[in-house]
Amino acid sequence: MRAYEAVLVLAPTLDEEAVGAFLVRVREAIEHRHGNITAVERWGKRRLAYDIRDCKEAHYILFRFQAEPVGGTDELQHVCRISEDVLRHLIVLELESTSSPMRADAKSDGDEPVAANTAAGPAAAKPATLPLPLEADVAPAMGTPAGQEA
Repeated sequence: MRAYEAVLVLAPTLDEEAVGAFLVRVREAIEHRHGNITAVERWGKRRLAYDIRDCKEAHYILFRFQAEPVGGTDELQHVCRISEDVLRHLIVLELESTSSPMRADAKSDGDEPVAANTAAGPAAAKPATLPLPLEADVAPAMGTPAGQEA
């Protein structure tokens, strides 16, 4: 089983009872494929960044669930696509979490810590800058080509 997250954005015209009924449909869709829901977070009604189907706000719901790697989310995708109440949905595979996330340059092969700027010192930490072209190298926007005088 793999861990997934699904965020659903539901129409603002739904009342709490209708949102609850839709959550039951989502639960049934996940369990139909032998998955199990680990968490449900209702974020409530929030303002949208832009209008979707003439709606300025919507109900946000986050699901965390376990499902089979192959076909485990198909039923949920189908329910979300055909429902008129779902404005947007997104289902993503959760990354495996570790107890202490490390940056890639913090350790090498697990032996000993390695500094990000080992030999070059602090000067290497500065971003490289490119020289700007001289006025003589740049052609004017309109008129004569560069290097020719009018």
